[in-house]
Amino acid sequence: MLIGIDASHANKIQRTGVEEYCWQIIQEFKNIIPSDTKVVLYSNKELLPELAELPENWEIKILKWPLKKMWSQFRLAYELWKNPPDIYFSPGQLLPFFSPKNSVVMVHDSAFEAFPNVYRFFGRQYLKLMNRLIVKKSKTILTSTEFNKKEMAKFYGQAVVDKIKIIPLAYDSEKYNLNNPVEKNVYGQYILSVGRLEEKKNTKRIILAFELVKKQFPNLKLILIGKPGAGFEEIEITINNSIYKKDIILPGFVVSKDLLNILKNAQVFVFPSLYEGFGIPVLEAMAVGLPVIVSKGNALEEVGKDVVISVDPLSVEEIANKIFDLLSDSNLRDKKIKLGLEEVKKYSWRNTAEYTWQEIIK
Repeated sequence: MLIGIDASHANKIQRTGVEEYCWQIIQEFKNIIPSDTKVVLYSNKELLPELAELPENWEIKILKWPLKKMWSQFRLAYELWKNPPDIYFSPGQLLPFFSPKNSVVMVHDSAFEAFPNVYRFFGRQYLKLMNRLIVKKSKTILTSTEFNKKEMAKFYGQAVVDKIKIIPLAYDSEKYNLNNPVEKNVYGQYILSVGRLEEKKNTKRIILAFELVKKQFPNLKLILIGKPGAGFEEIEITINNSIYKKDIILPGFVVSKDLLNILKNAQVFVFPSLYEGFGIPVLEAMAVGLPVIVSKGNALEEVGKDVVISVDPLSVEEIANKIFDLLSDSNLRDKKIKLGLEEVKKYSWRNTAEYTWQEIIK
């Protein structure tokens, strides 16, 4: 049997949620796919050294393409037509115009349907086309939460439910745990949020909530880790107009080693995103002993269960009040930390990969 896997999303040094999933699933597949199964990784450029370390039954196909866009829709599609695998797996929510009848696709979310204004017009249309193609042509659709499944049914019809299998994501437990040493805290007391600085991540309300809490905790800082995204202009104005501007820190994208240190030294992890299909940062925060605040109404409550504190993401006052509670109530804080450390034991990339492999070979 020949399995073809799109490795282009995994093949990045700086990886956000989708890319991290693609990387982890391929790395775990190397340990669980039987040696009598041939695997081909497709990429538009040379693979990173660690990703390129392959078992004997694996190979890499570098499919050159002169343009920055549409590699999967034309060059990869041609390869799948010319040399079709028995099963094609797309971990990055894309399906080429031509793909084998036995195609399995991971759908991470439908945010572009729920929040169309935060996507550029042509990008949004392309993502819509991709999801419609996935719904029509894929044999199996994988997704990480019941929330995502309901969203797919809402936007593409109840019939798609029969194709969907739910397999939770995970986090890197070797990096994010209590045993890894913590370096010196150079920031002092701070609350932390990780994610693209944009409207969908609710960054502006995080800043406004911080301003309210800051009145009670004068030494408190806010660290916002991530690159600018849609709506950053308004976020930047909010920061510049804040009387606490000097205490709002924007490190940009942070590599995992430094991120671990910043996470471990934080007081509270704040993640009241307006839309999430899963939320890997929630698991990472719980794994290093941080109490977590998330938004109601999306997948974050499903992932965090009763461990996290849920808030109305549109209420600055409610976000601020819950941050205040965790900073001022040591019993509540300790309870949430303890529950979080137990909850994350249920998640592992090995389990994610094994469940995914079983669905692929069905």
